[in-house]
Amino acid sequence: MNYIVKIIEIQQVTHDVKYFRTEKPLGYHFLPGHATDVSINKPGFEVERRPFTFTALTSELYLEFTIKRYPDHHGVTDKLHELQTGDELIQRFLGSH
Repeated sequence: MNYIVKIIEIQQVTHDVKYFRTEKPLGYHFLPGHATDVSINKPGFEVERRPFTFTALTSELYLEFTIKRYPDHHGVTDKLHELQTGDELIQRFLGSH
């Protein structure tokens, strides 16, 4: 199942790492170590999925990912670092419910 979530906060961690905090869909559950496929909800990027592990606690009311940028790859992680608060991601849960 795909979930469209809005980015509610972006923080620069290091020169090439950011964390992204997103909405958490109602009833969405995960365990530590679970991951989700993430794509960007913009034309041309909806099908470019990459797996990321959650970095938020399971009890939080949001989802969070800490993502390193690889600008020489010109791919999803590079494009993620160009996003702004309010942009949307598409997440497909990879763990077991």
